[in-house]
Amino acid sequence: MRISVAFPPIPETPTHIELAEQLGYETAWVYDTPALQLDVWMILALAAKRTDRIKLGPGVLIPSLRHPMVTASAIATLVDLVGEERVIIGAGTGFTGRRAMGQKPLKWAEFPEMIEQVRALLRGETIIVDGKSAAMLHWDSQAPGRPIEVPWILGVNGPRGLNTAAEIGCGVFTSRPRPDANYEKLDDVILLTSGAVMSGDEKRLTLRA
Repeated sequence: MRISVAFPPIPETPTHIELAEQLGYETAWVYDTPALQLDVWMILALAAKRTDRIKLGPGVLIPSLRHPMVTASAIATLVDLVGEERVIIGAGTGFTGRRAMGQKPLKWAEFPEMIEQVRALLRGETIIVDGKSAAMLHWDSQAPGRPIEVPWILGVNGPRGLNTAAEIGCGVFTSRPRPDANYEKLDDVILLTSGAVMSGDEKRLTLRA
């Protein structure tokens, strides 16, 4: 079993991720909630400077909040700091992050194009955004060479999200596993849970439990 941990993007998080690495966690995820907390990519970059092994990634990124070039450049920056083998990208509909800005969550039908645009840029391809061509033009000395290949995980619970993940070759986060779902067709499946580490004399019926 591989155990990971998720953090809000707050000032203390890089220190907490450093501790998570020392405790043996596999991946540190950072929320993408810009209306509520700090910038996810800046927190991940600070954590990258303090760690040597733990995998890092947004969990989960809201694709609509940024131009695909901005997201591709942010991923390339994190890869430049820690290497492809330590970067993993989570993406979701923005149930919290978009609602905090008065917007509805994204529809799963929008995801294939959004994710593929970023992936195509990281492969070194040209995409069309708002009717104009866009491509990563960095010289080799200015960014990691393309293609840049990192795994993607979608935060899903229902059948539409699961089908989208299978369609575009992503793994999934889920807090409610479905007995009727075929998880074997997915690249990776991560079960979400939550709780608190209690001290030996602390009662379970507390606000922290």
